[in-house]
Amino acid sequence: MAAIKPRIAMLSSKYGFRATPVLDQYFIADEGLVQRAVGYAKLTKDDIVLEIGPGLGFLTTELARKAGRIIAIEKDKRLETLLKDELAPYPNVDTIFADAVDSEWPKFNKFVSNIPFSASAPIIFKLLEHDFERAVLFVQREFAEKMMDGPGGPEYGRLSVMTQTYFKARIMEVVNKVSFYPIPKIDATIIVLEKTDIPRDRDFDVFVRELFRYKNKDVHNAVKIAFNKELADDRKVFYLSVKEVKELYEKVKAIQ
Repeated sequence: MAAIKPRIAMLSSKYGFRATPVLDQYFIADEGLVQRAVGYAKLTKDDIVLEIGPGLGFLTTELARKAGRIIAIEKDKRLETLLKDELAPYPNVDTIFADAVDSEWPKFNKFVSNIPFSASAPIIFKLLEHDFERAVLFVQREFAEKMMDGPGGPEYGRLSVMTQTYFKARIMEVVNKVSFYPIPKIDATIIVLEKTDIPRDRDFDVFVRELFRYKNKDVHNAVKIAFNKELADDRKVFYLSVKEVKELYEKVKAIQ
């Protein structure tokens, strides 16, 4: 792979493109980082990979060398000519120009993306709707901490419970913000997700969302406000483990 930083300057000049902060466009500027991220996906030629936000195509081209097919969804139509040209040598790449949060995703078995930081939560929740083997994502460090935090932790909440219910999640590495261009305000992480065997329960998902609106209240008050039900329980919501949240869900559901 050619050095990325000089290519960013070259492509910006050639296509007259400038990253737009409002779209969270922070391109990976470290070729070693690209290769490690692709390595975490454990790709084979049988894999169909979904990538959200291909940007300048650096991650996309490395994916294309390793996997059978890449489907890249890009929101910024200013990148259409650039990506068409740069990805032309890779016939196994299909590029779709759409908002990935609002559009329907095609079938895939691997997910590898440097996703827009502001879209992290919607994309994580949308992943719940799909069957896949492994997802490798770049997310803000503080977002990863919310995903991984435990009961009573400062970042523990709805995202923590949802992630730890439906995914096996591992932080593979913390990525210094200088590894991106332009440089964001905060470091990132690479996180790997694999689906658990717990079936999706949308009623549980709604329960978690509503319960954790009142995470600082005790369970009795939170349940009364959120669900208009009575339950004697003076534990604080944010101290409940994932297992205890599931048990509470069953109790509240059983109250007539």
